[in-house]
Amino acid sequence: MKLMLSVAILGSIISADILHYKVKAPLFGTIGEVNVNYTIGSNYSIDANMRTFGFAKKISGNRIEKYHSEGRVEGNIYKARYFRQNYSYKNKRGFLEYKFDYASQTITKYRKKWKDSKIVENKSRKLDFFTYNDLFSVYHNIVTQLRGKPSGSYRVQVAGMEKSGGYLTIKIPPVKVQKKEARSLGVKGVWIFHIITHRKIMKSKNGEIIFAVGDDGVAKGVRVLNTAYVSHIDAILD
Repeated sequence: MKLMLSVAILGSIISADILHYKVKAPLFGTIGEVNVNYTIGSNYSIDANMRTFGFAKKISGNRIEKYHSEGRVEGNIYKARYFRQNYSYKNKRGFLEYKFDYASQTITKYRKKWKDSKIVENKSRKLDFFTYNDLFSVYHNIVTQLRGKPSGSYRVQVAGMEKSGGYLTIKIPPVKVQKKEARSLGVKGVWIFHIITHRKIMKSKNGEIIFAVGDDGVAKGVRVLNTAYVSHIDAILD
């Protein structure tokens, strides 16, 4: 089970430099945690790590994920230079990197995998599109660019979403729906939007994620819908 919540929680980080989220599931309680550290100035750097507890640790093979994103900040927009992921579970581990070249307007994807300490995959390729969004920077940019927009559907292109042509779908629900979802998450005074990743996150059908973002830009709560083992999984700011 891939707990991608370490990506999902990064709605937009502004006021804090360390964030801690508890990952919870109905009936099972706390099943993991996500920690985020970052620095922001004219450049940004974000590091996040995830670990699982209990049944999630067992069925995921003690999966551990670590992420790093860095780039520059222009007009309150995050423009990625590098995005890296390291993960391990059971007898496997992997490395993924996206390198953004603004001079040539290209993004190069590197992937390396090991099994039983032996390399089983080592390849690289250039993406068919160019964007300044990676899987971390995009969440800040969604909040910056779409907050205040009317309810409806929007699209954003992101390195990491190649299987769907590079696009995420963002849904902003009506205010009444936002209030209902905020109550369900147990948070107040938030702006709600959904992201549809068009990929299976924790074996959910289309990878739909609810974000509850506070006035300070920080994601107070996140919910992954329709997961394989329970109806949803939440990450709540501690």
